Parts: sequence; C-alpha cells; structure tokens
Amino acid sequence: MQEVVGSNPTAPTINTSMKTFTQYLPEKTTLEYHDQLNPKLWKNDKLDSLVRRKLLDFARTWQKFAKIPDVAVVDIIMTGGNANYNYTALSDIDVHLVVIKDRIAKDNILLDDYLYDKKLLWTLTHKITIFGYGLEPYAQDDKEKYPAGQGIYSLMKDEWIQQPENKHLNFDRDKHLARKVKYFKRIIDDMIEHKMDSSKFDELRKKISTMRGEGIARSGEFAFENLVFKELRNDGYLDKMNDYQKTLQDKALSL
Repeated sequence: MQEVVGSNPTAPTINTSMKTFTQYLPEKTTLEYHDQLNPKLWKNDKLDSLVRRKLLDFARTWQKFAKIPDVAVVDIIMTGGNANYNYTALSDIDVHLVVIKDRIAKDNILLDDYLYDKKLLWTLTHKITIFGYGLEPYAQDDKEKYPAGQGIYSLMKDEWIQQPENKHLNFDRDKHLARKVKYFKRIIDDMIEHKMDSSKFDELRKKISTMRGEGIARSGEFAFENLVFKELRNDGYLDKMNDYQKTLQDKALSL
C-alpha cells in the first residue's frame, strides 16, 4: 500500500502493485484475421469495379509524378492486407507498379533511392483514401518474387495473379508475438527516455527491417518477424521513432 501525494489523508490508499503486475500481462494486438476478404472492396473474390478504376487512376497519377515511362510498366497490382484476410481499419491499400527498371534508367545506381524518395514525397503531401483506407504507391521490380500465400491482384488484367490463402489465424493467442512486440516497444521507449542519439535509432530500424525482410523471404506475409513489424507500425512506434529523430535533427540545425 502506498500513500498518494496530495491526496485526502482520510481516503483509502491506492495499491500501485497491481499496475506493476499488469505490465507483464500479454497485450491484445492490433492485428486481425478474417474469414472473408474486405467486403468494402471485394465482391465474391472480385475487386469492386469502381474501386479498381480509382486504384488505376491513382497508380497512373503517381506514375506521372514519379516520371516512370509507360514502356517500363508491365503491370499494376494490389497487394498487402487488403488483398488478403489480415486487413484492419489501419491497413493501407498497397498499389504497386511492376516495372522493368532498366527502362526507367539504365544502370543507374541511384534509381532505387529516387523511386523511394518519390514514394515518400507523395505520401507526405497527399492524403487519398478509398472507404477510409489510405493508398500506398510503390515501384516494384518485375523480377521480385511474390511471398507465398499472399494475395496479388492485377488491376490491369482484373484478375488474381496469386490468390490469398486463408490460414484461419488468431494473432491474440500468440503470446510469443505479444512478448516480442512489447520487448521492442520497451526498447524504443527507453531509448527516447534516455535521449539516445539518432544513429542508435538508425541501427534499431535497420535491425527491425532486416529481421522483417529475412522473415518474409523465408515464410511469406505471415512470417513472425513481419507480424512484429506490422504491430509496431500499427501501434505508432515506428512513427514515434521517426518523430523523435526529426526533433533531434531540427535541434541540431537550429541556432
């Protein structure tokens, strides 16, 4: 039992040990899994025609913004949680231009950085949604392999390239996932509290990114490492790191 400072001395004291205990309980994740594709977007496993048209308009607009020539684009696809059974209210709609990179700029070692910067600049300056879901553009190399079990829908051909596999998952039962997510959250919070320099956050971000990439390469969309990444993103912890680093940079450049 512990007295609360400034409280009424005649009032009952508050047991703070319960709060400490609950810190060790598994947290409910933001991840979800469903028995059907998102009904706002799909009708009998076919993408709603109006949604498809809007996504194609979006893709062509971003293509023009990124100055990607038509000859380089071999397909436009929809992928991610909204082309699968693991969509949530936080899920974006991932729209990828499948491109032959040599047709954009031959042997240009800076091309990937250029395309990433165009993607980032677009997302920072636009807020386009379909039924509340944000749209996320990306230029994907035509040689890139699709993760096993992940839904890949061709917007150009209006058909599945790879149909999603319903694995009937229950993320809330995975205590190991909850513990791993909580572990990374604690690290991020501690790093911010102790005012670590930006390079340490770069190292942590690289570690998380590498972990995620290796997991997807090995086990696909539902790799444990990718689920950890998604949970950190959904819960705002990746943004929390970014915001902290931006604050450090602003201070360093200010006089």
